[in-house]
Amino acid sequence: MRNYLLSLLGNDIHVEERQTEDGKELLEEVTAARQEWNAAQSYFENVSDPELVDYAIFKQEAAKRKYIYLLNLARKEGLAGNQIFFPE
Repeated sequence: MRNYLLSLLGNDIHVEERQTEDGKELLEEVTAARQEWNAAQSYFENVSDPELVDYAIFKQEAAKRKYIYLLNLARKEGLAGNQIFFPE
């Protein structure tokens, strides 16, 4: 019985550790998506070839949507807070 309880409690600890790891990974993805969005904004602001303007707009919008998606996912997981930049 004792071994059963220890294994049961041990599994709960591993589940909590895994959730913490998943949360850290999600926060890293949110941070990376924010950096990707910043890079896309910078690219758009600096593009000079008229043929690349449409691509720059597409790239910027895709990066923005990815960031907002991941940000909402982090909020649902209860990870949003001081660690994440919220868009205005």
